[in-house]
Amino acid sequence: MKQNIKNIIAIGIAVSIVNSSIVPVFASESTESLNVSESTQSYTRSGENININQGVQDVGNKKVLKLNDAVEAAINNSDKLALKSNEIKMYEDKMDVQDKYNDFYESINQKVYDYPYDKLELQEKQTKQSKGFMEDQIKSDITNKYNDMVLKEIEINKAKRNLELKNNDLNSLKGKLSFGMATPNQITDAQIEIKSLQDEITAKENLLNDSKDYFKVLTDLDLKNTYTLDYDMNYTKFKIDDSVDEYIDDKLNNYFEYDDKILDLTKDYMKDLKDDGIKDVMNEEVPTAPKSSDYMTTDTNGNAALDSGKYALSLIDYEQKELKYYEQLKSYDYYIDGKYNYNESKVKLDDTKKNLKNVLKENYSTLLDLENKIDTVKEQVSSTNTKLKFAKAQVDMGLVLQTDYDKQVLASEDLNTSLIKLVNTHNNLRDSIENPWILSK
Repeated sequence: MKQNIKNIIAIGIAVSIVNSSIVPVFASESTESLNVSESTQSYTRSGENININQGVQDVGNKKVLKLNDAVEAAINNSDKLALKSNEIKMYEDKMDVQDKYNDFYESINQKVYDYPYDKLELQEKQTKQSKGFMEDQIKSDITNKYNDMVLKEIEINKAKRNLELKNNDLNSLKGKLSFGMATPNQITDAQIEIKSLQDEITAKENLLNDSKDYFKVLTDLDLKNTYTLDYDMNYTKFKIDDSVDEYIDDKLNNYFEYDDKILDLTKDYMKDLKDDGIKDVMNEEVPTAPKSSDYMTTDTNGNAALDSGKYALSLIDYEQKELKYYEQLKSYDYYIDGKYNYNESKVKLDDTKKNLKNVLKENYSTLLDLENKIDTVKEQVSSTNTKLKFAKAQVDMGLVLQTDYDKQVLASEDLNTSLIKLVNTHNNLRDSIENPWILSK
C-alpha cells in the first residue's frame, strides 16, 4: 500500500468494556416494617411510597441534610467527574489534529481513511455518556453511605436506650441484694453485660465518626458539627410491565451503545484494509541492494571505473523500496494484531452483556421476593403496634411496669431496623436494574 498505515491505525481497539467490577447484588434475609400510602408510577414503577422514621432522631441545632442535597454536593465535589470534562476536551482537540493529518495525507495523494476521525468522534460521545453514568454511580455510592450512617445512628441510639434500661435493672438488683432477693453474682453478671454494651457503643460511634469523616471528603459537608441525617427513606415498588428480557436488553443496548458502534466501525475499517490489499506485501520479494559491480564502466584508457552517479541513484531507489516494504510489512503486522484485538473485544463485550443480563434478571427476581417479604413485615409491624398499644394501656392501668413496656418498645424497634435494611437492599436492586452502569465502579 502507498500509505503508511502505521500512522493512522489505532488498531489497539481500546473498547471501553466496563466489566471490571460487575457483581450481583443479593438481598438480605432480614425483615422490617413501615407505613404505606398508595401511588401509581408509570411503566416500571408501581405500588407504594413508604417513609421510615423511628422518631429517635435528635436534630438539635444542626441542619437536616437531605439525601438529594448530599448527592448534589458529591457530584459538584468529584474530581473524577471534573476529569471527564477534560477527557471530552481532549477528544475534541484530537479530532482537530486528525483533521490536519487528513489534510496532509490528501496533499501528498495518500488515501485517507475515515476510521481514525470517526473513532475519536465516537469516543467523545461515549465519554459524554459515561459522564452521565458516573453521576449515577456517585448517586448510588453516596446513597449507600448515607443510609449506612442512618442505620449506624439508629443502632447506636437503640444501644444507648438499652444501656439505660440495663442500668435501671442493675440498680434494681442492688436494691434487691440488700433484701436478699438477688445474689452478688447476678450483680457481677449485670455489670459485665453493661461494660460490654458500653464497649459496643464506643466501637459503633468510632465507626460512625470514620464514616462521617469520609463523607465530608466526598461531599465537603460536615455531619459532625453542621448537619444531621434525615431518617426518612422512600420505598417504591417496582414492576416491569412487559418482557423482562426486552427491558434489560434495552438497558444494556443503551449502556454499551458506543462500545458496539466502535466495534462496528473497526470491523468496517478492517474490511477496507483487506480490500485495499494490505496482505499483498506477503507475496512480494524483499528488495535487494544494488551491486557496485553492475555499475562499473571502462574509461578511454581501458581502466574499470565505478559510475558513482548511477550507483548512488540506485542506492536511493533501493532504500525507498526497502522503507516502503518495511512499512507495508509493519502495517500488515498491525492489521493482524488489530484483527485479533477486534475479535477479542467482541467476545469480551458479548460475554459482559450475557453476564450482566443474568445478574440483572437475578436481581429482579430477588427484588420481587423482597417486596413480598416487606409486605409480610408490614403486617408483623402492624400486629406489634397493636400489642404495644395494649401494653401501654396496661401501663396506664398499673398492670405492667413502665420498664417492661420500654423493653417491649425497644425490642419492636429491631423489626423496624431490619425493615430499613430490607428497603435499602430493595432500592439498591431497583437502581441496579434501572441503571446497570452503577454496578461498574
